[in-house]
Amino acid sequence: MIAAAILAGLVVLLAIGQAEWGAQLRFDRWLGGAIVGRPHWLVGTADALGSSTRDIASGAVVAVGVALLWQRHRLWAQWLLWSAVIGFALQTVLKGVVGRPRPDWPDAAFHLTTPSFPSGHAMSGIDMWCVLGIAMLCAPVGGRFPKVIGALVIAIGVLMGPSRLVVGVHWPTDILAGWLLGAAVACVAAAIVLRRAT
Repeated sequence: MIAAAILAGLVVLLAIGQAEWGAQLRFDRWLGGAIVGRPHWLVGTADALGSSTRDIASGAVVAVGVALLWQRHRLWAQWLLWSAVIGFALQTVLKGVVGRPRPDWPDAAFHLTTPSFPSGHAMSGIDMWCVLGIAMLCAPVGGRFPKVIGALVIAIGVLMGPSRLVVGVHWPTDILAGWLLGAAVACVAAAIVLRRAT
């Protein structure tokens, strides 16, 4: 829980900084300007990754993961379920509370109008996809194939955040906040499961 509190505290600083600190905005503009739409050949791949991992797809991944793990590895399944539910609820609330506008990059593939902070893709990449990948790597689900899938799922989860910057729909600190908050949620969910198990 200490780790979760530290990570959440960093997210609060980022949320305050996006409105108050010019240095953070300058950093966002500098890094975003260097990455958005570049390299050009990667934009289509980044868009495909973002489209294929939207909320419905992430929900399907969680459902399949819980179904696979529930019979023999119930604690792993509960960790995934708690992490996904808490994460989705928290990102929805935070987007409304912070209300940060989306960036308007000239090279952006899309121009969205929904709130930008934190990046939901970056957050669910950690609190859903990476949690599932860790469970598949660590739970003795049998054979090498689940471990390969687990490593692939973790890679997808980590790349979901940067993919949103390449297509130009987030500020860099939105993605950083999503990663930090996703990790905080995963820690909280693990603590809940362990406490209920004892």
